[in-house]
Amino acid sequence: MTRERRQQGRGARRRLWLALPALLVGCAGYQPLPLQTTAGLLDRVDQLRTDASRHAELPDRWRLGVVKVADGLDEDAIIKLAVLNNPHLAALQTTLQQAAAKLVQAGLLPDPQLLLSADVPPGNTPATVTAYGLGLGFDLQALITRSARKDAATKQARSRYLQVLWQEWQVIGKARMLYRRALMQQQQLELTAAQQRQTTRNWQLQHHALTKRNSTLDAEGLARAAMMDSEASRLDARRQYNTTIHQLALLLGLSPLVPLPLVPPKAGIKALLVPPPPAAALRRQLGQLDGSRPDLLALQAGYRAQEARVRQQILAQFPSFTLGANRLRDTGGIWTLGPFVQLNLPLWNGNRGQIALARATRNRLRAEYRDRLTAAQSEVERLVADQRLAWDALATLQRQLPALDRLMQRMRKALAGGNVSMLTYTTLQGRYFSQRMKRLLLMQTVMEQTVALDTVLGRLPVTTGGTE
Repeated sequence: MTRERRQQGRGARRRLWLALPALLVGCAGYQPLPLQTTAGLLDRVDQLRTDASRHAELPDRWRLGVVKVADGLDEDAIIKLAVLNNPHLAALQTTLQQAAAKLVQAGLLPDPQLLLSADVPPGNTPATVTAYGLGLGFDLQALITRSARKDAATKQARSRYLQVLWQEWQVIGKARMLYRRALMQQQQLELTAAQQRQTTRNWQLQHHALTKRNSTLDAEGLARAAMMDSEASRLDARRQYNTTIHQLALLLGLSPLVPLPLVPPKAGIKALLVPPPPAAALRRQLGQLDGSRPDLLALQAGYRAQEARVRQQILAQFPSFTLGANRLRDTGGIWTLGPFVQLNLPLWNGNRGQIALARATRNRLRAEYRDRLTAAQSEVERLVADQRLAWDALATLQRQLPALDRLMQRMRKALAGGNVSMLTYTTLQGRYFSQRMKRLLLMQTVMEQTVALDTVLGRLPVTTGGTE
């Protein structure tokens, strides 16, 4: 009988050792992942990724087609390159992997619990043997809360996706903003260059006349001061353009030293001038704001995920219990087999703290959503009001500039004929170029406000035609 019991004990130990390799089959292996310590900015535009066919969230005009760098980069090309190559977006894409991993984790069943025990009798009593215990249990409460966990993880994954989409939308808005700013700054560079040429020519004429004693020192000094002012204006315009181009290059994942072959739309720069929306259209777009902006949709998904977590914590307040079976051998050598139940009594904790925290978090998310929606509506109304003011100022200036152009032509002839003083001419010339620069700045303001309004409303821009 004793020999039979020893054989049974050796058989139980053998089965345990044979089961261990099966438990280790599903274990993941470790592989080191070196950290990239370089910026990784590209040195040429043709090195940028251009295939956006896998970005299903993009409209066809940005997702399809080929970017031809040799033909220049219009607004649609800049948008596509920014979405595909922006380093910040590339980093945010990894958070989607985290959300997917959490979703997988929420759906996994809990592992069974293996219980092992041994009782060694003291002394050398021949009637006793070492007692063994082998138990296998399963936490049933994990099954009760599994549905709520999966629901919360699914909605949280959607919230994370929409948050990344909102950041992508921000990058698109910034790319459009910098593209339009760069186009207008190119116009400003041309204007300051023209101003410098004219003021330099005026000074050269006055300086030559002064050497011939046909002009006065104050006239030559006024011409020199106007020339110096124009040189400073051109340098300032070059500095601003350089800053914009560097920012745009970094947004595309390029080295700031890489030149960007920007081209205007086929219909011309004026095609980017869009008037403010009518009041009726604005009210309609504001009413659709909660269904168009990705960040508001992300907050909605996050709130629904928190609703599921509240439900999960409420389910977790009930007593958790583990159900299983034991295979035991007592010190008398008798083997037994029977079920067991392990029950946690919710007398003092009862998961009350987690329930209160989940509900408080839900209240916070609810308030945050309302605050974001209110702020978005207020921002839209402010942008529209600013855009209307800039649009009206631009329209007024456009009507007045032709008369100023004609007056400037007459003043040049009057200066050549000696019928107007240099002080009067340089003053009017400075105001003339100032008004033309103001026109370009107002055009830039209207264009950028259009982009800002599109971004805040979460709407697609009106197509202006491309170069493809």
